[in-house]
Amino acid sequence: MKNNFWIGMALGVIFPLLAHLATIFTSIQTSLFIQKPIALYVIAATLNLISVRFLYRNEKEATANGVVLATFLAMIVLIVFMREMVFSYA
Repeated sequence: MKNNFWIGMALGVIFPLLAHLATIFTSIQTSLFIQKPIALYVIAATLNLISVRFLYRNEKEATANGVVLATFLAMIVLIVFMREMVFSYA
């Protein structure tokens, strides 16, 4: 794999996009994580950060930086657009 920032951005979008599609089009979120409305997004971010660790260990810094930025931006989008769901404690 090439050490490319844009490849990292593309890789970093995959897990959050899959989490979003699973939340919208399946009942996984409501059946497995009833009390945790953002659990799939947290799992997606965790998978991205695990991939970052392996990319840094294999000296793919630019790719890892792209994954980190994509993960960070996905979490900001999650907080902005799903504010009520993220910060509801009741």
